[in-house]
Amino acid sequence: MNYINRFINRHLSPRPRTQRPSQPPKPLASSHHQQRIRLRPHSHHKHKRRKRRREMTAFKGPWSSDLDSFKKLVHSIPEQYKPSFATSSKATLDKICDPGVLHVWESNSDVDSLLQLASIIAKLCNLGVRKNAGANPKDGCMVIIAEENSSGSNFSRICEYVGYLTGAKSRNHLEDTVAAYGKIVVVRGWDNSVLSGQREALEKTVRRINIAIERVLKMGKFEGKKRKIVWHHNAVIPFLLHWINTTTPALRLTISAITITGSLDFSTGIGPSIAGRANKVPDLERLEQYAKKLGVPVVFLDSSSQLINFDYLGTYMYYYAYYINTFLPSSLSRPHLEKAQDELVTFAFRLRAASEAKYGIEAVKMVQKYLDPRTAKQWAHNCINKDSYEKSKCRAAGKDESIHHAVQLADCPFARFSPTPGVPAFARLAVGPASTSTKDHYTAAPVSIAFRKSQFRPASPSTFYILIPQASQDLEKVTNRIQGLMMAVLERVRREKGNPVLGDAEKSMWRDVVKACSWALDGSEEKMPKEMVRKVRFVKQKLKSGTWGYAVNAPATNADAAGGAASNGAVQQGVEMNRPYAFDQGKGQSATPGYYQGGVQHVLQAPLDGAVQVAPAQVYPSVGLGGLRGSGRGFT
Repeated sequence: MNYINRFINRHLSPRPRTQRPSQPPKPLASSHHQQRIRLRPHSHHKHKRRKRRREMTAFKGPWSSDLDSFKKLVHSIPEQYKPSFATSSKATLDKICDPGVLHVWESNSDVDSLLQLASIIAKLCNLGVRKNAGANPKDGCMVIIAEENSSGSNFSRICEYVGYLTGAKSRNHLEDTVAAYGKIVVVRGWDNSVLSGQREALEKTVRRINIAIERVLKMGKFEGKKRKIVWHHNAVIPFLLHWINTTTPALRLTISAITITGSLDFSTGIGPSIAGRANKVPDLERLEQYAKKLGVPVVFLDSSSQLINFDYLGTYMYYYAYYINTFLPSSLSRPHLEKAQDELVTFAFRLRAASEAKYGIEAVKMVQKYLDPRTAKQWAHNCINKDSYEKSKCRAAGKDESIHHAVQLADCPFARFSPTPGVPAFARLAVGPASTSTKDHYTAAPVSIAFRKSQFRPASPSTFYILIPQASQDLEKVTNRIQGLMMAVLERVRREKGNPVLGDAEKSMWRDVVKACSWALDGSEEKMPKEMVRKVRFVKQKLKSGTWGYAVNAPATNADAAGGAASNGAVQQGVEMNRPYAFDQGKGQSATPGYYQGGVQHVLQAPLDGAVQVAPAQVYPSVGLGGLRGSGRGFT
């Protein structure tokens, strides 16, 4: 435990330190804009930056059309340009990870976003080590802008989560659009799907964000050179542009750096990501223009460019299906469980519908017959919608990607709300006040981007940067480092919240899901190709003996499963997270088995401590470490 305690103290010790709206009016519309932006170069801060840039050696690399070729260019920069490149990268990383300034996070309430916020709050509030729960004078400061959505749930969910983690009571302000939990303040933000109209609501949003930031700057005593903010924005940027253009000059002066998460796809050329499709080329060009005038770097964060390649949180989280119930209260985790259950039942009955050539309402009648409405009423949506059982959709359920997705959900049935792939919020784990060793593993590569040609190249000086792993890093090291970080965060949260306590409702729901899905899958096998039968059986296996199945004890009547659980009897007594090896950023990289082998995705299972297997009670699968964790390369 000495090793892990040192890790926790190193990475999580304290440091000093949303309403529906209108297309943001064209931020740069002219003379008014020019008057605002011209105020900026007169600051002493700006002159210092310009002088420093003149002293750096300028360079421009060849154009590249994909991320791999760009990385090769970055890692093979000629010697005469390396000092300039390194200086630019270090200065930018210092800014986006500065623990001594205020960090502002635009966030939604999807599960990966909540976990990312937990990694910050664990450090700012010294969770697991502090003497008193609730707000404490030594807590760090933070502003969270809850991205508004049609249901309005992001703001309420984030507020509930901050209250759950901190134990602080909410103090509401500005007609309940701002909630303060000590020095952590949540603000109702803007609905980024609204791109026109609602000017009054837009201005109210800007005003309350301004008020919240000013008050937190005052609470945290951010004065002089420390009166700075780092703005971490999600994928859609028009509101950010509007805020920069219309906020007060005093707040505009405080911007030190900006990060943009998941806005661009660098994998094949450069273009908008699924989440960033609302951005237009003029928006991105305007962002660059604003940042140049303000003299601040803009860093693009992206999962794929950081080698966060796996789509499921179970790959990165220790017993995700079990300990998610420590990270989140049941009121916040339940919607993710219900969404996964809905998807699983839909998958199983699509296969059954295809095998019997019964589509639409006929398929729905099968679901209604075999799924208990007493437990499914609250969460059954797509699985009882006739549109889910169109012939093409039912046939597509037999494809490898659909079966693989079902295997993952059967093992860890806590689905993200967003249809976008991956865990985009984890691209933020490398930045912010809790990221003390980012410079050891990442490079902020200065980049020139030709948006209209879909090309980009290394170039310095630059306004835009892309965060990429250093040449010494690979997929295994990056994955293992995230696992270690999230394990340490879990340990901090678990010290305050304890091990999960699962209720009868979860157990009852899962038993009914297993029963309905098993009926549908069993009856489909006769008309499936043999190879598909083999793959689908992995779904059935994980329904009964996966991580969640053991957590809720659903397979207790299954002889094989019960035997597996009994064989872990010694482990089930006094379950504690026992991690005697180092989980440092870059150390102990091979300590955790079972998650990455030959490019195949695995779900993180219990680590090994010599010959002893450590696992939560009734959770460790009888099939052993790893089990089936296919990844599209086949179910082997």
